Amino acid sequence: MIKLDELIGDVIFVSFSNHERYKDIGIKESTGHFLLKGFDRLGLWLEHPGIVIIHAKDESGTPLPVKKHTRENIDANFVVTWDNVNTIMHYPNREGFDFPSEFKKMKLGFSVDNEKGNSNK
Repeated sequence: MIKLDELIGDVIFVSFSNHERYKDIGIKESTGHFLLKGFDRLGLWLEHPGIVIIHAKDESGTPLPVKKHTRENIDANFVVTWDNVNTIMHYPNREGFDFPSEFKKMKLGFSVDNEKGNSNK
C-alpha cells in the first residue's frame, strides 16, 4: 500500500468528478497530470500547469504594439476538494513523474553511539 504523503513532489494523474469547478482558473479537461504539492482536510493541492499574464499596455494604460507585449509566468497552486477526486494514479519509477522524496534526503532524528553511550549526534 502506498501513502499519499509519499507522493508529494511527484506528478500524478487526477480525474475530476466535475471539472467545471476549475474553468475559472483555466482547467478545462476532466483529467490531467499535475505536480502534487500536498494534501489536507480540504483535498489535494496541485501545481497549476501554467498561468500566463500578457502585459499589453504600458504604465499609463496605453496599448502596446504586439511586438512589445511581454509574458509573465505565474506560479500557482490550487485545491481539488476530496468530493471532486474521481481517481488518482501514480507512476512509480517512471522518469519525469516519480521524484525522490525530500524527506528521504534529510537526516532527521538522532542516533546512539553504542560504544561510547553518546546520543544526539
